Amino acid sequence: MSEMKIGLAAPFGNTTSRDIDFLVDYAQAIENIGFNSLWLPEHVVFFDAEYYESKYPYSEGGEPPWKNVTGVFDPLLLAAVAARATTTLRFSTSVLILPQRPALLTAKEVMTLDHIAKGRFDFGVGGGWSSEEYQALGVPFARRGKRFDECIEAIKAVWASESASYGGEFITFEQAVMLPQPYTKGGPPFLIGGDSEAAMKRAARIGDGWYGWWANYELEPHLAKLRGYLAEHGREEGVDFQLKLGIPFKGGPDDLPAKIEEARRLGVAEFVLSLPISSKNLDADLELWSQAAGF
Repeated sequence: MSEMKIGLAAPFGNTTSRDIDFLVDYAQAIENIGFNSLWLPEHVVFFDAEYYESKYPYSEGGEPPWKNVTGVFDPLLLAAVAARATTTLRFSTSVLILPQRPALLTAKEVMTLDHIAKGRFDFGVGGGWSSEEYQALGVPFARRGKRFDECIEAIKAVWASESASYGGEFITFEQAVMLPQPYTKGGPPFLIGGDSEAAMKRAARIGDGWYGWWANYELEPHLAKLRGYLAEHGREEGVDFQLKLGIPFKGGPDDLPAKIEEARRLGVAEFVLSLPISSKNLDADLELWSQAAGF
């Protein structure tokens, strides 16, 4: 079994101190330590916490994990900036809500980012949970799963050919030319985010990998379910499928090694940690948590 990689997930733009300059400092610092990747969250718009009727999937009561208003920068632009300031660090969206965006426009943006990052970008995508966000963007929340499938298929088609056609229920184009082709042959890998059965089945069926969020379930049976779906589609981990897992870690530094070891034991290829690393104490916090993570 190959050595498990460790990345970090972090928001930027959610406070005035976590600005673009801080992003660059953060990315360079974690690259120097030896972390593999930086994962960037995405929502186009947020709402007051009390406004949501949609249930957030990773809290027990369905409440969103912010109390008032919040925000983040666009993750594709962040990855472009940080990629130019680093040399080995990889980047991923955690995750971009693909079905609420125009497929070809997104394909163009990600293709460009792939060139900027020289192949150091994985395309984490999800279906989203907030009907309020879809409504604000003028996109139906209903049947987003079908739209999600078509987005992935259409983007892969236009990345793979100099002149591509696609005919679906929601997306249709003939002889579309999008050049240059991606820096990464075939385009950045699609990592399908989500822990629902639908998300895991989609990952096994048409994804290049899966990105889970280990918030409130037992990991071993969860991964066994995913691996069952992979077997149904003849997919093989590490060959044509990447297994990556994020965790919103709530414990202290002494508790982290056990979580890392469990993920490693269960065959996770990359473990992505969301940790309390502040802008005011960046160096000290990174030293504390990197030691706990085994660096």
